[in-house]
Amino acid sequence: MKHDFNHKAETFDSPKNIFLANLVCQAVEAQIDFLSDKAILDFGGGTGLLALPLAKQAQSVTLVDISEKMLEQAHLKAEQQDIKNIQFLEQDLLANPLEQQFDLIVVSRVLHHMPDLDATLVMFHYHLRENGQVLIADFVKTDTNHHGFELPELETKLDQFGFSSIGSQILYSAEGLFLGNYAELFLTVAQKSLADYVLTPKSWTNNY
Repeated sequence: MKHDFNHKAETFDSPKNIFLANLVCQAVEAQIDFLSDKAILDFGGGTGLLALPLAKQAQSVTLVDISEKMLEQAHLKAEQQDIKNIQFLEQDLLANPLEQQFDLIVVSRVLHHMPDLDATLVMFHYHLRENGQVLIADFVKTDTNHHGFELPELETKLDQFGFSSIGSQILYSAEGLFLGNYAELFLTVAQKSLADYVLTPKSWTNNY
């Protein structure tokens, strides 16, 4: 997968990808009252289409991706736009988690690429501060799109792995939106629960 996205890095900022990133950014802004005091993790943030506009409003943004070529594009754009409150990390957080926690984790059109959903959700929980929120934008699973998620199933998983106040909405739908087929882009928001749900990096790699 890393090689695939390295290959796409220089052409990733297509009109469609820019349009969808702007939609997600606007939805995040609508969900979060004050971004100015938030530390944000953009998981799988690629060329920074979401991270860079959020960094202009947030306290800080950490963009993590496994593709060095995607990160090169994001870093170049940050320099061009004189954005200094953003950090770029080439890192697999499932194998090598960070020692810091965040107020928000944004995950835009990335989760359907993850081979282990359970471990990924646990990893998100681990990287969130108390009452922190994860915002997941991805595609609804349909008869023609098998790579997305059924929202009730995703919401149940989030509840199972220590999240509460879970809600979803459809942001956009169109023919040819994903892999040439009709697709619906959703946003799911969930808050790290105050329940006694404590997992360490070792537990998500051992349990799954």
